[in-house]
Amino acid sequence: MSQKTVKISANLPEEAFELLKTLAYNRQTTMTEVLRSAINHESFFSEVVQKEGKVLTEDKNGQMRQILLK
Repeated sequence: MSQKTVKISANLPEEAFELLKTLAYNRQTTMTEVLRSAINHESFFSEVVQKEGKVLTEDKNGQMRQILLK
């Protein structure tokens, strides 16, 4: 099943645009796919915050940190 797509235009600071290009290159994907992924992640984080949950990261040594979101 194909989803309908909508074309958008966005104004980004040059630094953000370069970061977007680098992320796409490193992931061997498109800038559009990186943006889709970022939107999905933001949606997930927003849902966690709305439910008063926490987002945690763990480094290779087992050190836990909380990501503070608004």
